Amino acid sequence: MNDHVYKNPIKYSKNNDLQYNFAMSVLSKIFFSSNARVLDIGCGDGVITSEVAKIVSTGCVIGTDISTQMIEYAAEKYSAQDNMRFIQMDASKNIFRAQFDIITSFNCLHWVKDQMGVLKGIADSAVEGAQIALLLSHRKSIYHFVLDEICARENWKQYFTDFINPRFFFEPNVYEEMLIEVGLKTIEITEEKMTYTFPSKEKLKGFFNAASAQIKQIPLSRTEEFLNDFVTEYLKQTNCDDEIIPVHFWCLQVIATKPKLVSTKAVELANHGAWWREG
Repeated sequence: MNDHVYKNPIKYSKNNDLQYNFAMSVLSKIFFSSNARVLDIGCGDGVITSEVAKIVSTGCVIGTDISTQMIEYAAEKYSAQDNMRFIQMDASKNIFRAQFDIITSFNCLHWVKDQMGVLKGIADSAVEGAQIALLLSHRKSIYHFVLDEICARENWKQYFTDFINPRFFFEPNVYEEMLIEVGLKTIEITEEKMTYTFPSKEKLKGFFNAASAQIKQIPLSRTEEFLNDFVTEYLKQTNCDDEIIPVHFWCLQVIATKPKLVSTKAVELANHGAWWREG
């Protein structure tokens, strides 16, 4: 089994409303033809991949994830959708070549250390003219600052002495340079403060329990105590009550394309035409 931040697909699928909400807002920025071939990287439990498969009704969608547990769960849950398949794959070791019209990845790539490997794989697996839509954490939000503060407290820091946060953050200009280096063209790259409102403290705790890498460091006997400390401090610092809790994340939204190559012959003809007109 591959190690993964989200080891429990059932728990994740019950607490991924924020991820679904954010992903759907980015999906609206790209055009889907009904027969498009789509690759969804970091598909998790498959819920967003399933939505894409409904849009490309005469096309096909492949969802990939590093987690074998997630892939098995998604394949079973959405087995009735015959234009969709799920494959276990490390995002930085893309096995596909020039096969997809659209490539998406939502709430995933900030977990991948080898970002150049990911982007090169995306470029290699895309056909010329392909659309690419990515959404990843861009920089620390108050959620992360509160979490850092809790982990540094005297009663919790013993569990984090050797902890290395598996989440990576990228500035827009740095990320755009990486896109250019692998041969992709940026259409839009923006940092956006995205918000999801949790209806209760318990829902926020459920999200944190399912989505946090830090929670894996805590013994099961103290998990509830850690969750309560986090949520209490978050509510205090954001001046929220127990019933309406907006959570903000700074996200990097990327819309890109794989440019269509212009043949050498076409360039020669164009240059010749320019010379002839000038003469």
